[in-house]
Amino acid sequence: MKDDKEEGKGKVEEDNQGELLFAVKAAQQSLPEGVSPQMGEILAFIEGMAPFLKKETLIQIKCSSCDNYAPSFFPSEDDFSVVEPRAFCHAKKQPHHHLNLFTIAKCLEHSKEAQKKLLQLANSVVEEDLRPALADKKLYDRNAFASYDVDYRIIPERSMVCIEFGHDDDRDFIESGIEICILRRLDPGFGEDATKIKAVQTYGRPVMVVMAARQIRRLMGIDEILEGIAEKREMDIVYL
Repeated sequence: MKDDKEEGKGKVEEDNQGELLFAVKAAQQSLPEGVSPQMGEILAFIEGMAPFLKKETLIQIKCSSCDNYAPSFFPSEDDFSVVEPRAFCHAKKQPHHHLNLFTIAKCLEHSKEAQKKLLQLANSVVEEDLRPALADKKLYDRNAFASYDVDYRIIPERSMVCIEFGHDDDRDFIESGIEICILRRLDPGFGEDATKIKAVQTYGRPVMVVMAARQIRRLMGIDEILEGIAEKREMDIVYL
């Protein structure tokens, strides 16, 4: 059985779809003579699609790839111990369950530009900074009992890009335990460590989050390198 919350959600979606159909039919009936045939085609298209335009479907095809979308959020700006596991729109500054179908459909703030810039930054850090600086360093693989040249894998996510240190082995990437994530906004995935990130973050600047044991950082001598990269690229840096 559906609970009251699910039934209420379904009722709201039906109301939104019904309102959309009503508006389209009213517009079709009031089209003046001589109007472009394309206008009729557009309204017919909307009428035909209206039954399938559910809010969750729209979020999936439109919002989920947007810079402003987050799958979870901190309900309080001062308390990072509590995470709300529901989608959030940073443009509207509202959880998605507070936004109706029309608000989402009319939104023109969809963008992937911030994600593209962050990925470009990560690629530049790897190719222009890390590769030259660590060209003579080796990573020891305890399972293979061998040392390897340092290689990197870039993993883009919506609010950050992560750079993993490791090496390639028969087409597989073997991680070394060193990971750098460049954040453009606080991510609930870091949990209470978000407090440490917030403490060093300068408004508007990306943050380089370094996740590696102090011993391996010391053996690799990477702290000074990373500090230099952060200064050169105008990023804040924090070690977790």
